Amino acid sequence: MQVIGIGTGGCQIAAELAQHEAYDVIVIDTSFKEQLNNVEQILIDSQETIKDYEEKTSLDISEKVGHNVVHVFLFGGGKTTGATLRILERIKDKKIIIHYVRPEKNFLSNKQKLRERMTCGILQELARSGVFSKIYLYDVLEVLKEAEVNFLQKKDYVASTIAGMFHMVNYIKNTEGLFSNVETPSEVNRISSFGMVNPENGEEVLHFPLDSIREKCYYFVMSKEALETPGVIEKINNQIQENNEQASFKIIDSEWSDNHVYVEAFTNVVQTTQNKTEE
Repeated sequence: MQVIGIGTGGCQIAAELAQHEAYDVIVIDTSFKEQLNNVEQILIDSQETIKDYEEKTSLDISEKVGHNVVHVFLFGGGKTTGATLRILERIKDKKIIIHYVRPEKNFLSNKQKLRERMTCGILQELARSGVFSKIYLYDVLEVLKEAEVNFLQKKDYVASTIAGMFHMVNYIKNTEGLFSNVETPSEVNRISSFGMVNPENGEEVLHFPLDSIREKCYYFVMSKEALETPGVIEKINNQIQENNEQASFKIIDSEWSDNHVYVEAFTNVVQTTQNKTEE
């Protein structure tokens, strides 16, 4: 599977995934602090404005992309996001899946906030129109929720958490399950997010609080003890199914001592940075 990181934050997430053999990783930025193992690092020229990145970036990565499915990670707000569409235009024959991370707005300047809103909206519209196969949304505030990390640890925590969630769900999808009634989401529901479910009470926390959710898929990673205890799976499933008519799930076993439940939510409605929706 091909993974591409664009800009500093996107590159950091992509680099986290390079530790797994399942991914071929390309990172694209104006500079790199160090040489990374198992990562193709590509430099682009630094530009003054986001428009300059859009107009002057001429990078062609088509010969470096060896997979049909391409996952692209990037953060909003930065100028380098302007190069995204120019870069991806050269691989438009691929199945491109965008992973867009909304940064903490309190740390953005007014210009960065404008760039973030513009980029987030455009990428969602392109996904909804079919230019991109799908877009996954993440909000740094939601990723950091209840995490006890200091300011200096935030970037590393966010990158490792998003990469870990992506890898775990990808692993589950490609592992034979004990049970599965998972169906492919409706073709129109191309805007998505991942999240976690508390197996004790069924409480969900999405990495981006999607409005107007149309479908959900749950992934149960269960210990041997839970699988051998009557009623445990049924209890968790009943909790999360109460308000989710359009929900499916998959169960796999695990050597872990505790249980984990992941959720993938889908909608066809564009999410705005004001957390309102546009039909």
